[in-house]
Amino acid sequence: MKLFISLLISPVFCFGQISITGKVINKQTKESIAFATVGLVKENIGTNALEDGSFQLNSIKPIINDTLIISCLGFVTVKLPVANLRKGKSIFELPEQQTILDAVTVKSRTSWTSETLNDFSNCGNHFISSGGYQTQLAQHLQALEYNSILSEVKICRMSSFLIGPEKTIFRIRIYDIDTLTKSPASDLCDQIIEVKTRSKTVIVNLEKYKIRIPNKDFFVAVEWLKIPYNESKSTIKINGKETEHITYRPSIGWTDNPNPAMEAWMLDYKNIWRRMFKSTIRTSVSISATVKY
Repeated sequence: MKLFISLLISPVFCFGQISITGKVINKQTKESIAFATVGLVKENIGTNALEDGSFQLNSIKPIINDTLIISCLGFVTVKLPVANLRKGKSIFELPEQQTILDAVTVKSRTSWTSETLNDFSNCGNHFISSGGYQTQLAQHLQALEYNSILSEVKICRMSSFLIGPEKTIFRIRIYDIDTLTKSPASDLCDQIIEVKTRSKTVIVNLEKYKIRIPNKDFFVAVEWLKIPYNESKSTIKINGKETEHITYRPSIGWTDNPNPAMEAWMLDYKNIWRRMFKSTIRTSVSISATVKY
């Protein structure tokens, strides 16, 4: 059975600003598509749809011939020229991503060999959240054996001695490696892995997803959801003027791990992965994974 998304877009064009509002839904079932990522490619800004599929994206510095991009795991990424958007509601029918992952059969064994990759003893003294163009943060990992099974992911997020971590909701993505660019490539799990927590150390059991790692190299990524639930607001001074600054949880720790093979990557609204920490030894974020074989 083929599924479809309808995207209802109502753009409002103002002097010096563009506001695009819409709702992402499944055309066949009329159900909302929660937390779809919506961005402007050239301006490299974006947001996420709410749980009911609705969104509003405000452009502060409109760029001529920009492109609206909408994506969600399991669906085809949509790119729409902003210049073609009209006031009122437009319906766009989009098929579900026809991706067929190899079936994974986990054999029954009396004993498994387990290995924890990029294990960390503490979060570190630095933290990464998203307030701008970042949509995902991925940690490169390397197993000892081909065709390992991913069983668990551990993530460390910011807290203080007096105040524990604030509530957050995010998604976990698992990627294969692109053998040419060495960046994250295709998804290795076609199911949404969503985490809602207040914990500092987040441990997610992935056994039920039966995720096979075909190559030794793979990536575990945190997908930020830019929704009010995740907002952290502060006031900063820019050119002497106080301005409200918004970042989005979770804030992921990173440590001074000098291993260059375990580098971290970030994804932006241009849908481009880039390495982090090019000029520093801080190459590892506080994301670990346990595999078994």
